[in-house]
Amino acid sequence: MNMLESKVIQTRFEKEIFIEEKSNISISEFRFLDKNAPFYEFMIGLDLIRIRDNEYYGNKTSYVIIRVSEDLQSLFVLEPDLQSIFAIKNKQEIEAAIELIHYLLVDSQTFKQVVSEMISTLKRKNLINGFEVKEANVKLAVLERLLNVSNEDIEFMIRMENIA
Repeated sequence: MNMLESKVIQTRFEKEIFIEEKSNISISEFRFLDKNAPFYEFMIGLDLIRIRDNEYYGNKTSYVIIRVSEDLQSLFVLEPDLQSIFAIKNKQEIEAAIELIHYLLVDSQTFKQVVSEMISTLKRKNLINGFEVKEANVKLAVLERLLNVSNEDIEFMIRMENIA
C-alpha cells in the first residue's frame, strides 16, 4: 500500500485538502530582477480537493507568491490578487494555510522533487543566446536555493484581515 501525505485546512464552509503529489504542485510565472523590482518572484500553485458537508465539492488551484531577495538569502511569502490560498479565511484558517506553505517550502520532499525536475529540465534546455543563458543561470540559482530552505529563511507577508 502506498500511503500519501496530505494536509487539511478546515474553513468555516469546507475542508481544503492538499494531497502531496507532484501533479498537485506547480511553479510558474517566474519574474527576474530588474531596476524596479530588486527581487526574484514566482508563483506556487497547489491543487486542493474541496469537501463540503462531507461530500466532494470539486477541486481548486490556490496560489501563493514567493519572492526571493537579490542575494538569495531571504524568502517572502506574499498573497496574490487572484486565487490566493489565503482568500476568504479568518485568522486561524490563514494560520493553517501558512503552516501548509511552511511545510511545503521546508519539509516537503515532493516539492523538492518538483524543483529538482525543473532544474534538470532547465539544464538540458538548448539555449541560443547570452540573454537566455543569463536568465537560465539566475533561474537555476533561485531553484537551487529552494532545495535548502530553513525556518529562518521565510517571512510571511500576508494581509491578516478578518473577513468573518
